Amino acid sequence: MKKAIFLFFLLFNTSFGLSLDKAINLSLKNHPYLKQQKSYLFSSRYDYYSTFGNFFPSVTLNFSYAKFMDVYPSDYFSRGLSLNINWTIYSSGQNILLNRIKEKLFRANQESYREDVLDVIYQVKKAYYTAVAKREIWKVRKFQLKAAEKNYQMARKKLKLGLVTKADYLQAKVRLENVRYSLLNAENDFRKSLAELCSLIGYPLSCEVKLDTSVLDNLGESSIPSFEKLEKIAFNRPVFRQYRYEIKSAKLQSIQALSTFTPSVFVSYSLNRDYSSISGSSDSYSILRFGLSWTIFEGLKRYYSYLSAKENERFYRYRLKELKRQIKLSLYNLYLDLKTSYKNLKVSKELLKQAEENYRQALGEYRVGKGDIISLVTAESSLASAHETYINSLLNIAVTKSVLEREMGIKSLPLEGKKQ
Repeated sequence: MKKAIFLFFLLFNTSFGLSLDKAINLSLKNHPYLKQQKSYLFSSRYDYYSTFGNFFPSVTLNFSYAKFMDVYPSDYFSRGLSLNINWTIYSSGQNILLNRIKEKLFRANQESYREDVLDVIYQVKKAYYTAVAKREIWKVRKFQLKAAEKNYQMARKKLKLGLVTKADYLQAKVRLENVRYSLLNAENDFRKSLAELCSLIGYPLSCEVKLDTSVLDNLGESSIPSFEKLEKIAFNRPVFRQYRYEIKSAKLQSIQALSTFTPSVFVSYSLNRDYSSISGSSDSYSILRFGLSWTIFEGLKRYYSYLSAKENERFYRYRLKELKRQIKLSLYNLYLDLKTSYKNLKVSKELLKQAEENYRQALGEYRVGKGDIISLVTAESSLASAHETYINSLLNIAVTKSVLEREMGIKSLPLEGKKQ
């Protein structure tokens, strides 16, 4: 019933509020890629659990029936039933090694899944911030259209009174059409960004969602921790733990390859009962076996397998070093980008303030006949551009901060309260 009500609202495009935290939670619940990776993780876990079975003896029950035909003086049959218990009591630690290798791989997959979760969170944040920014730009374009219409009406009245030339009137009209064109593009950009967000959280693409625009407003009130602090946090992200588990697994595989040079010891016991129709009697007996299996020579196969395992171990060690190098460089660049973004925000604030003052001045001069339409249109265009620059500056901070959080492997950057 609840599901039906939910679908009803969606079908009629009913808008409802959606906070960033709620969007992230919905995405973590509905994202198909995360479900796919979760299944892979479970598969890895069950694969690990299955290795515990190697420590126990195997018990099998066998039954056979054979009928012999065209045999003089008559056909006959035989049947056999046996219960077998087999147990490898020594294999140079192969079972223990296999169990530990699977355990390390399972732990590595757990950390990999945590990285996938961080990826999805980053995608949602970026989509949410972008949708909010595009919505605000669309809103600015609407105000811009009203201003352009106002300028156009003033130019039209002044043309009728003979106070301005027709070129002034046409200039205002061209500007009006340009603003309408920009408004349509702004709405299209917003719809596309909203559709991307809806796709991530499992909503219909055309769903109308009210976004929390305060997420951008609060971005200018924080400062950035030192690079050393960011680096320390980043080196504890899940991917580093994943790589360390894979190194441990590779090391165990090297030991496993080395242990193939040693023999294995097994013991088995079976209970048997056979019957033949010729004699009309059945025989019952039991067999106890104790054996040793040792592959003495098979070319250089095991030797090269061991070398391959050792090189594989080195590969994982160098991969971890390369990851550290890449993340350190990426963090530093993002750190600089974020600091620059905050500085750009200050500049864009001042730009917006000056553009507003310039527009008021140009509008006042044009009303009393001191200014021309070119100055007014230019001021109005500069004001719209300043609004857009300010919004894009906020968006840039939000996206850079999200990328930085993703690189550090955390959900939220520990920003301080001091302004930059």
